[in-house]
Amino acid sequence: MIKQHPLLVQGIEAAKAGDKAKARRLLTQAIRRNPDSVEAWLWLSGAIGTPQGRVFCLEKVLSIDPTNQLAQRGLAALGAVRPAQPPPTPRSPSAEIAPQAALASPPGGEGVAAIPMPVARPAQARRLSRLRDRPRARLALPGGLAPLWSQPRFWRAVLMCLGAVALALAGILAYDAIKRPANDELVAVRLPAAAESPDPQHTLRPTFTTTPLPTDTPLPTDTATPLPTPTFTETPTPSPTPTATLTLTPQPTRRSVRPTPTAAVTPTPRPTLPPPVWDPRLTAMGVRLEPAQVPPGAGYWRLVEARWSDEHESAGKHTIYVEVLDPRGGRVVGQPVVFEWSSGSLTLPVENRPPPDWGANFPMFATLGSYSARVGVEPSDRVVSMGMGTIENPDFTVHTCFYLTFRWTQR
Repeated sequence: MIKQHPLLVQGIEAAKAGDKAKARRLLTQAIRRNPDSVEAWLWLSGAIGTPQGRVFCLEKVLSIDPTNQLAQRGLAALGAVRPAQPPPTPRSPSAEIAPQAALASPPGGEGVAAIPMPVARPAQARRLSRLRDRPRARLALPGGLAPLWSQPRFWRAVLMCLGAVALALAGILAYDAIKRPANDELVAVRLPAAAESPDPQHTLRPTFTTTPLPTDTPLPTDTATPLPTPTFTETPTPSPTPTATLTLTPQPTRRSVRPTPTAAVTPTPRPTLPPPVWDPRLTAMGVRLEPAQVPPGAGYWRLVEARWSDEHESAGKHTIYVEVLDPRGGRVVGQPVVFEWSSGSLTLPVENRPPPDWGANFPMFATLGSYSARVGVEPSDRVVSMGMGTIENPDFTVHTCFYLTFRWTQR
């Protein structure tokens, strides 16, 4: 039993399940690997929605296997079957000589002997057939034996066609001379074309404007307030008072006081950060997260969510979308986001766009394993090995999208 390719098996299962889009994609990949697969062409004809595409697939099946009955019945149902032409019957020399032999004998009559005709050989028969057909071909030409170019009407028609072509060329040259733009118009037309860049990657570099920092407001200087000057008043001198006799009072004995033990202060544990929301398909494609190396208590940009969309969910887009949030969940406008690849990098600021648009968008043009993204300036987590492609086809530029969300967090 011949083992079928996994792409062919998956494509047949998708076609049986009714998912024609997935079946077309898988069967097309299977045909690229094996163009002579009759089974792949037959199932692909059922997944295509246009009659022209079905006829094309069924004709491919017949070009590989001319005796395939399924393809013949499919073409007959689509009305694309051409009536088979019977092969020409080769004429043998004896068949050409037979009428002459019949003419040599009279049709009837008793007592009349048939005249025997010599039997011609194959080479002689072919020579006789050419000699016999040559006068008929000459008589079939129009105008007798005269060829077409010897007739005056033929040359009159040729001269009229040449004259029409010459008039058309003259009209085109005159129109071009009248409508030719001036030199200033040519310069104005060429300037926008020269300003456009043929490379789509160069159009991604925006010009950054520096935001002026707020200036320090001078604080008011302290002004000394004069205090009131006190006025001195004379106090009368007191009269002498007899000295009292001192009596010694016994002091109480001091007891030793033991210190009361105090309870040890238990530090309040910091709440554990929840793990980031990570699409498991990213791990299957080789995309990974590189955490920021910061000490405990330090702040950094933490990846809180990473999602991926396939070619159907992306709707033709091939972009890395990044959102940067503050601790309260608000967008940090102006925060730079760095996108890197093997031959360079690009820094884009977070823009204040209305929802559901993202703060920073970066279009991709290479396959998986080509791009990385992080938040610039402060320490940040880093997502690496992104690019176009799928789990089944990592080396093909299949249009897909990535959605990354960073948030300022304290470790």
